[in-house]
Amino acid sequence: MALSRNKAEKSKPMKKKILTNVEYTQICHFINEFCGDGLPIDCELNMANRIFNDIEPLALVCILQSQLFYKARGQHWRHENRAELLLKIYDDQCHLYDDSDLLIRMACAESINPISMCRFLLQEKYYMGQRPLISQLLKHPYLINDSRLAANVQQCLYSDNQEGPITDLRRRMIGEEYELKLKQLANAAGIFFYDERDLRRMGYDKTPDIKVILPFLYKGHIVNWIESKANFGDPKSHKWNIQQQLLSYCNRFGPGIIIYWFGYHEETPLLPDNNIGITILADFPDREHLDLMLSPQL
Repeated sequence: MALSRNKAEKSKPMKKKILTNVEYTQICHFINEFCGDGLPIDCELNMANRIFNDIEPLALVCILQSQLFYKARGQHWRHENRAELLLKIYDDQCHLYDDSDLLIRMACAESINPISMCRFLLQEKYYMGQRPLISQLLKHPYLINDSRLAANVQQCLYSDNQEGPITDLRRRMIGEEYELKLKQLANAAGIFFYDERDLRRMGYDKTPDIKVILPFLYKGHIVNWIESKANFGDPKSHKWNIQQQLLSYCNRFGPGIIIYWFGYHEETPLLPDNNIGITILADFPDREHLDLMLSPQL
């Protein structure tokens, strides 16, 4: 059974991870059209199962996340200023329905994530200016003393794939899974390295996921570190990663590799920003392209 399952998995066509500008633009256009009056979680399902089923599903998830993040950041102030009106709409309508989907319908009508809708209403209703207090109510809706509102918030938790404690936990677990995968593949390839915990004990603050002890060559390029990103590398996100992390890695340790496990935009490796010593991949380097320095025999 195990052998037949492995053969079946190998026979499956590989999903695309490196996207052309045309493909990326089509995906972004679909997201902006769909999320104008629909839930992001439904948008994700439609893209993965129907519209773009030849593309890596987790790449679609990441592109959706990025697009909605930039959109929400630009409109946050507008929704926050309307929090009082939104709460009034909810209070006026909540007794007209027996279900717990009112906040979700309002979120669709306002083109806002369900959890963001909850956050604005809770902040307005309970006069909470501190984000940790609101986050506690979102994490534990049973603490909300209005049972109808609590049921609506709980429904939003299950229906939002962009924000909230469930989504945060999922992203953290995926990130840790791929960091572990990086270490396992590096060990299997015979690469000696320090991980983040080792580097922090040595006094470093900003640290890559692995710092190579014995530098190696990848297609003739020196590699001193590898960074794992359980994400999709579009040009804008990649430039942000350079500013926040990769530039300091290059300055401190020299050239290295960043792996976007879910793929990247075709223009990302061509950015002049990478000339500081950054190589972009969508998977762990093939063993045939590695030239490792042998450890000295004692």
